[in-house]
Amino acid sequence: MKPNASSQNDVIVLLPAHNRAETLPSALDAVYDSDLEKGNNLHVMVCANACTDNTLEVLESLKQKHKNLDIVTEWVPGKTRAINTLMDKVERDHSLGANDVVLFLDADAEVQKETISDLTYMLNSNKKLKAVSANTLALPPMTNSLLDHLLFGMSELSLSSIGTQDYPTALMAIRGKDAKGMRIPEEIINHDLWMEMYLGMDNVETHPHAFTIVQTPKSFMGWAERRVQRMMGLYQLEQHFHPKDVKEAYPIGTHKHVHAMARDKELRSQFRQLPGTYQAATLMALPLHAALKAVAWIGFHLMTPSPGNQFKVVGVSPSVQKAPSSPARA
Repeated sequence: MKPNASSQNDVIVLLPAHNRAETLPSALDAVYDSDLEKGNNLHVMVCANACTDNTLEVLESLKQKHKNLDIVTEWVPGKTRAINTLMDKVERDHSLGANDVVLFLDADAEVQKETISDLTYMLNSNKKLKAVSANTLALPPMTNSLLDHLLFGMSELSLSSIGTQDYPTALMAIRGKDAKGMRIPEEIINHDLWMEMYLGMDNVETHPHAFTIVQTPKSFMGWAERRVQRMMGLYQLEQHFHPKDVKEAYPIGTHKHVHAMARDKELRSQFRQLPGTYQAATLMALPLHAALKAVAWIGFHLMTPSPGNQFKVVGVSPSVQKAPSSPARA
């Protein structure tokens, strides 16, 4: 039984949303249906980021349904810009005490009933932790489409390659005092990687049981774009942190996917339990995944964004120092 909180604490859920009219209703319903520890006050903020669909209209209707739902707009596209806009509002509206928690949730992900309370409880139980993430799961497709099976297999490849540490988390909870002042350099593509390095890898853990459900990409190009962006984000971290620290945390280009997928008994067991179609799709995805890593490496070196972001890296742990001006590439 989890102990009740002794005082009123804020649990602030932030969702950056670009053209998420279809997924936001279920995402927000799941958040508001969550179990929270007694004494915790839920606040939800959504940033409609450069939306060209009816995301804003959907949010206005959801605001009539849910209390403590704030909507902000940001017309400059980019997930990192949306996150920073949300953090600006959080710091204007909340003092962010030591027991407050800021959660970053993808707008296409659904939390389970106890996920938020599990993450906040884990943070409150271990004061050495600065952040806790939830496990990310993709549901098997309910259709007979070969493309759906292949895309799910490729998603399973990402989920199974735990040893590569390159699958994005759909939900991360950060202690309020550690989130204060945190801003993401806007040329960094993947915000969760930057957050983990910013907070110090030793201070970030994954909850053993809490999880969120994410949508499997609906097209191959959507999946490929997500993977390339993710891997380019790994290389971009070297502009802000020492390359040695980045390579140790995310051993890009050093692993072999077949071995990573079957690296221990638990992963082998999980893979064998998948239906044969999914196993075949996952194996088919291996060379595609490797090729996309090569594309990301080449793309980064050809299109390295110029430095000079407006935000400074602050509060970095001593073990994670800023990279030199001309770091060696991994």
